[in-house]
Amino acid sequence: MENTIDNEKVHRVAELIKESKYTVVLTGAGVSTGSGIADFRTPGKGIWEKVDPFKVTSITAFEENPQRFYHFYRPRIEILSRVSPNPAHKAIARLEDMGYIKCLITQNIDNLHRRAGSKKIIEVHGTLRKAVCRKCGKIIPSKVLLKKIETSEEKVPYCECGGVFKPNVVLFGEMLPNLDSAIYQSMRADLMLTVGSSLQVSPVNMLPQYCLDRGGKLIIVNFMSTHLDYLAEVVVKEDVCDFLPAVIEDLRRK
Repeated sequence: MENTIDNEKVHRVAELIKESKYTVVLTGAGVSTGSGIADFRTPGKGIWEKVDPFKVTSITAFEENPQRFYHFYRPRIEILSRVSPNPAHKAIARLEDMGYIKCLITQNIDNLHRRAGSKKIIEVHGTLRKAVCRKCGKIIPSKVLLKKIETSEEKVPYCECGGVFKPNVVLFGEMLPNLDSAIYQSMRADLMLTVGSSLQVSPVNMLPQYCLDRGGKLIIVNFMSTHLDYLAEVVVKEDVCDFLPAVIEDLRRK
């Protein structure tokens, strides 16, 4: 198959990364689509086209009807045992190993960055790899959570204390516990590379602006346009699983 990657953009992105002293990466759902995980907003494919997020994935929905919540959420937890990090995840981890990335901020809850080898990660929306009892605070891994759902007559994972386990993710209506750290890293960055994010979810969509306001530069790699495209040094609308490995190869040749 013919290579359709824009090599000029690959080279430009590699140059910006090489010149940077403090690069921060921000990733969204689009970085995981290559692993078989649907994103949220792609027209015709996004999860939110089929369901109202506030009715099934808000903290109010969880508290009012945990059974309905887990009817929606259980398949998303189960799929994590069947998917693997893709070349984009691995390329980002490799950039960290090569010393080019100082911090990775991710909106994703799928744990694939960590499995790919990334180490300095801020998971601003939490992670599905564990769950917490809302009553006593007990923490269990996702495998145990799934077993509790399966063995429950109501398909709700109850704790021994009588509370209900909630995935350790930030639901609509909840505060982001790691937001301050993400803002701090964004302000330190002289280059932010956003990958697979439509930059529509507040307040994470403002993180690139903190970098820009301090004189930093912005690279956007995403199929859909974003509200910050006009401020970016480079805008790339290509498959992240092809583009990022190409950037790695370019850096290796320097």
